Amino acid sequence: MLKNSVESSLSAKAFGKINLTLEVTTRRADGFHEINSIIQTISLSDEVTVWHDSGLSLEQSGYVLEPESDLALRAATLLRTHAAISEGAMIKVHKNLPLSSGLGGGSSDAATVLVILCSLWGLTLNKADISSLAGSLGSDVPFFLKGGTAYVRGRGEIVRAMTRIPKTWFVLCVPEITIPCKTATMYSLLEDSDFTSGGLSRKIEARVNGGGDFPEEFLFNAFDRVAITKYRAIASAFDAMNAVGVRDPHLAGSGPTVYGIVNSHESARAMQLLLQLKYGLDAYVAESVFDGPASI
Repeated sequence: MLKNSVESSLSAKAFGKINLTLEVTTRRADGFHEINSIIQTISLSDEVTVWHDSGLSLEQSGYVLEPESDLALRAATLLRTHAAISEGAMIKVHKNLPLSSGLGGGSSDAATVLVILCSLWGLTLNKADISSLAGSLGSDVPFFLKGGTAYVRGRGEIVRAMTRIPKTWFVLCVPEITIPCKTATMYSLLEDSDFTSGGLSRKIEARVNGGGDFPEEFLFNAFDRVAITKYRAIASAFDAMNAVGVRDPHLAGSGPTVYGIVNSHESARAMQLLLQLKYGLDAYVAESVFDGPASI
């Protein structure tokens, strides 16, 4: 939800996400991969505030990227070019979500900036136009325009809202590892056996939309095997999650974050402390949320 923070400014939370399922179905001729995925926004978030200004600029705090690598500023530039206007903005992003973690922080920031600037600049883009702009920024950006629970296809640009899952608690840990060109590398390591039909995600969409639950045993991520086999730090994070009581941990996106569903906030908090104190991992507690930056 957009909020007025100070005069001539708007602010919003840019929520992170996890993939409850992530199925890779085919490799496309253009080098991208087709996926079927159930994605859920979670309460961990960056904070985005935008002011009117004469030019376009970005200020960051928390986890900091090189400005030219930040999708938030690219989103603003793209929107201004598309709208053929000369408006400016000062964008401030406080990054709480770890960088390149699989939680979608950069993509969520970009979607949030698009939504805020449409409001701040008085633009009336239709859903197709803003979704197209979002898709050109990154595969996860279209999902973050609305957030909540969604069934996602294609390379991520086809997003279908789902019935909300019940309130769910998660514990997450982020192993200390840097994988160069992470997403491309992880896709390149997939073997034929890692590809699936996408049927699991379709089944879950039908089940949840029909009023059914989301059984924990339905969680799936095509990158789990690759990550555990190839990267010791990620394998150790899976081991630590199992050791503290997470029954079925999985990667978030292409990792390296590992998450699990937990019965309550109290249980999640206890597991978080164990992961931090006993295993030396960055660990977080989050719950499912169902708001994007604004309604479009």
